[in-house]
Amino acid sequence: MLAYHRPTTTEEALALLPNATGTVSLYAGGTDLLPRWTRGIVPWAQTVVDLKRVHELRGVARDNGEICIGACTAMSDIESNATIREHAPVLAEAAARIACSQIRSRGTIGGNLCNASPAADTAVPLILLDATLELARLENDKVERRTVPIVEFFKGPGSTALASAEILTHIRVASRPSTWLAKWDKFGTRPSMEIAVASVGLALDLSNAKVQDVRIGYGSVAPTPLRGRAAEEVLKAKPLTEESMNQAVDAAKAEISPISDVRASESYRRQLVGVMLRRMLERARNS
Repeated sequence: MLAYHRPTTTEEALALLPNATGTVSLYAGGTDLLPRWTRGIVPWAQTVVDLKRVHELRGVARDNGEICIGACTAMSDIESNATIREHAPVLAEAAARIACSQIRSRGTIGGNLCNASPAADTAVPLILLDATLELARLENDKVERRTVPIVEFFKGPGSTALASAEILTHIRVASRPSTWLAKWDKFGTRPSMEIAVASVGLALDLSNAKVQDVRIGYGSVAPTPLRGRAAEEVLKAKPLTEESMNQAVDAAKAEISPISDVRASESYRRQLVGVMLRRMLERARNS
């Protein structure tokens, strides 16, 4: 028999997890979970904890200079939120390209991350923004929280740093200087309603004609969303020249580990990442 719970606070939700009967599923938007249930990809849960009524887990706020995003905030709200569009536009742009408007109105940013798909569309923009994730669990009837850098959150396909009876509550992003430029793009065989064959993100500070700081990220080309540290090292403290851009592209193609599947071959994905990164670097140089 299904046990269905609708807590209204984080404490209530966390208190349900340790003593829940059988398989437990956290339910927010359900845009990934429901299809998995109906197709038999995962077994039906015996206990469902519906998080939609937990007000703390929804919305966007400024907190000590950071943008704080509740894990149950819908993608449509990420897309349209004025604070995100002003201070983290690359995240708003990515949210706007997820699936269709109906799915964006239900799907949540926390679900997109906790599914731990290598193709998660919000993961690469959040890597560019050096986001930290706030995780919570109940210890001795008190909510204990810890933070994990997003690059340490993903452990493999479908696997995260979440411990037993722990939930993702918030995503925190620090504000960036006005000289900071961030772009993200993905490629699929269709313009919409498509899982990315590959995605690439680039963020850099190109002050004084040199790359002062840089972040590169990749999606769908490794077991997890990946930060491009090798390509970053090539670019740091240098002007964007043909030589440095070529070296960065070569480093990017070498540090990813794509697979061949029904959507694309390993070699195609590797080449695609190089082309996408090269175009972003050229646009940054000419902006």
